[in-house]
Amino acid sequence: MDKKNVIVFEICIGLLLIIIGFIVWWWSTHLLWILIYPPPLAKQLIDGLPFVFWSLGALLFIDGMRRKINDRTS
Repeated sequence: MDKKNVIVFEICIGLLLIIIGFIVWWWSTHLLWILIYPPPLAKQLIDGLPFVFWSLGALLFIDGMRRKINDRTS
């Protein structure tokens, strides 16, 4: 894969992970059965997943933008 394609791919995957994190967060706020009888591990996992997706997405997006800026200046 070409270097420019890797940069664009990294930025797109980062944005996709941020969007997936938002969807999982929205979905988890609308789960009523978890609020009624929350299994401890499942509730913690569902509550923590959006932050994992957001963190990885932000990391990939920032790294891709850093590479893109450094590629233009060099």
